[in-house]
Amino acid sequence: MAGAVVGRFGHERYLAAVQAESERFAEAVAQGDPEARVPSCPDWSLAELCRHQGLVHRWATQVVRTRAQRRLGFDGLPDQVPPADPAGQAEWLLRGAADLVGLLRESGTDTRVWGWADEQHTGWWGRRMAHETLVHRIDAELTLDQIGPVEAELAADGIDELLHNALAPAALAYPNRGKLRGEGGTLHLHCTDVHGEWLLRRTPDGFAYEQGHHKADAAVRGPAAELMLLLTKRLPDGRNDLQVFGDHSLVAFWLDGLTLD
Repeated sequence: MAGAVVGRFGHERYLAAVQAESERFAEAVAQGDPEARVPSCPDWSLAELCRHQGLVHRWATQVVRTRAQRRLGFDGLPDQVPPADPAGQAEWLLRGAADLVGLLRESGTDTRVWGWADEQHTGWWGRRMAHETLVHRIDAELTLDQIGPVEAELAADGIDELLHNALAPAALAYPNRGKLRGEGGTLHLHCTDVHGEWLLRRTPDGFAYEQGHHKADAAVRGPAAELMLLLTKRLPDGRNDLQVFGDHSLVAFWLDGLTLD
């Protein structure tokens, strides 16, 4: 299964992102109020967000370690319960991330394991965990009313990863994807600071996308980090260098359809 990693980075670069984003996440957890609500995930407190991410890291580790060929539950994961204090929660988060990174590094990209999109290999998990951790690091920082820097190339890859996974027939993590079925209403996304352009179009079965510069019914252009924050519903009020052209209602339509559960 050579060339299993899909994306603009190699496996090691994705693993470095998992580690770096986990460290930034842990810093926010250590500084914050564990009972504070997360603005972008209002059903969760900061402590609950931390536990979610830590469990996802441990779950992915279990999938890879057991070479699972089907979805595993969260029951039976080791080290499930984080400490009550913020410093302990931060350390617990980092411990799970380190275990995941070490195992994915050892496994390489081509080991066949279950994944919830079409790619059934460890390379997919490296990329997925990089962006999962990045987005939830941003959630944690939003709880502190701040967002640290987001690397433009990583943000652009995050946009592409979101679109790529949303196309997979088995990707039930996108509950509103069916709303995109139909015709018309094309959307063009354009990063202005790094390479990255996509045309999104509706189809009778859902949607399709292609990379490159194309005319569309609506377009959004701006820095890659801003576009990624927009697509993941993490763009805070007052931080918006994006330009919207054409039918503005189409932007909201596509954002709803591409919501990741």
